[in-house]
Amino acid sequence: MIVHLTDVFAPRVGGIEVQIERLARAQTAAGEEVHVITTTSGTHDDRALPYRVHRVARVGHVRALLLRLEPRVAHVHLSVYSPFALCSTRQLGLLRIPTVMTVHSMWDLPVRVCYRLIGKVGDWRDRFVLTAVSTVVADQIARALPGTTTVVVPNGVSPVLPRSTSRPTGELQELHVVSVGRLVTRRKPLILLKVLRQAQQRLDGQVAVHATIVGAGSRTDAMRRYLSRHGMTGWVRLIGVQDQQTIRDILATADVYLNVTRREAFGLATLEARTAGLPVVARSDSGVADFVEHGREGLLGDTMTDLVAALVQLGCDKQLHHRIATHNRTVTPSEHSWSVVLNSLRHCYDEAVRRVHMSDPTAAGKDV
Repeated sequence: MIVHLTDVFAPRVGGIEVQIERLARAQTAAGEEVHVITTTSGTHDDRALPYRVHRVARVGHVRALLLRLEPRVAHVHLSVYSPFALCSTRQLGLLRIPTVMTVHSMWDLPVRVCYRLIGKVGDWRDRFVLTAVSTVVADQIARALPGTTTVVVPNGVSPVLPRSTSRPTGELQELHVVSVGRLVTRRKPLILLKVLRQAQQRLDGQVAVHATIVGAGSRTDAMRRYLSRHGMTGWVRLIGVQDQQTIRDILATADVYLNVTRREAFGLATLEARTAGLPVVARSDSGVADFVEHGREGLLGDTMTDLVAALVQLGCDKQLHHRIATHNRTVTPSEHSWSVVLNSLRHCYDEAVRRVHMSDPTAAGKDV
């Protein structure tokens, strides 16, 4: 039995929530018994899911639940602020349950300092197996927890996604740009609009630009004011949160996917866009660089100016756009297939079990 412990889960919408849900579903399909323990409440219909979800009101309930479930391994999911997950690690240690911890978010300096203290007190280096969703996250874990070995296990994506209907070379007369994500400060949604505005100004008269932004958040009203102030409401649409099928339908009509976030630990929506056949424009210092090589799957930049230039280049250089789109439509990112991801996690789970057995010889043979 595998038990996932997470502060965030459906019905909340975000990259971590979506990835944990898909991971639990993929592990269940692979024959595992899977349970999710979370403090996220809501009206989500858990009975329709192929795995069990336990929504707990307090951390104190976790110990009794773990004792009842007796999992073979626990999988803890960490973000920047994950009080439930962190408190759960103490119970997992006391109960000697093999534990894998996955870091899903970027840790800036203050966060790294906090986790350095937490990791030392909890003896994470020897007790738990740490994984990161990207190499940039693994680097930040190494800075926070010197001497800790971190395994990069990327997020998984379904191998069967609708392919983009990108127009062939010579027919790109307009540039439909799509971006998907929470519209919150750390994702720089106003920078997103600035990049679009500057690219549109530079392409004026050459290619008509229009954009669709999927998502919602605390900066939605500020974005609407920005669009109104700069006369962008006619060609930029904010369409709010959408279901996965609607997003896939939108990607099928798009030409470019834009992600301006530097603090992007992975970029699940970006990977799905790349898998759907879209050239990607994103930051070179984010987790997106793990699956987008500059000039092959998209164009990467170090600054906002670079991102503007990348959009303009894809709008003007039809052959470049066609070459990248064709590559993305025909070459599947196999390292992100669920079979590869699940196999990597199995190795991590086995290592977690080995560590518990090595530290306590009497635990050998116990299935907890």
